[in-house]
Amino acid sequence: MPDEPRELELKYRIDSEPDYLRIVDSLPAAPERADSSLRNYYFDTQSYLLSRSQGMLRLRQGRAVVLCFKKGGEREGSPGFFDVVEVEGEVRKKLLEEALAQPDVLLREPHPAIHSVLKHYGQIELEPIGYLDTLRRYRLHEGRLLECDEVTYPDGSRAFEVEVETTRPEDTRKALLRIFDELGISASPQRHSKLQGLLRKGGILP
Repeated sequence: MPDEPRELELKYRIDSEPDYLRIVDSLPAAPERADSSLRNYYFDTQSYLLSRSQGMLRLRQGRAVVLCFKKGGEREGSPGFFDVVEVEGEVRKKLLEEALAQPDVLLREPHPAIHSVLKHYGQIELEPIGYLDTLRRYRLHEGRLLECDEVTYPDGSRAFEVEVETTRPEDTRKALLRIFDELGISASPQRHSKLQGLLRKGGILP
């Protein structure tokens, strides 16, 4: 599938909730982009085949249910800049309930994300491997859309990050660093995905 779409995104981890809220409160909200509460359910094989090879299969529940496959990671030499295959699209809401009860139903779904899973991994056996919640707030700065995420893990712990889709990561990095400096924000390049953070908490990934 040579024409698989890609997501190019620069991510920064925000060190504390007060710093995160300072960004959210200081920048204008994006018009027509309401805050989103998202629950993310992840699926993998029993041996974590996808996760151990920079893959991810997710059902995201928000205003709609979205099925997504990603594969890839941080681009070498550009800290926090992720260059990944991303194939996603809405699915019927009932699929979430079906997949949690019988995960392999996903592989029978006629969906581009599943076509990509099969292309990269062939026939596999899936199971749910965890979930996390994201509160996403959209903000604008210098014409860029910032996705400001508050992530809550099943154990109640939280993490905070800012993500910007961009084809010019170093220009975007300079813009973000200016914001952080002006607002006194402590931040650093995010080096792993949300799923990798979840699995690291569980001791599954290093």
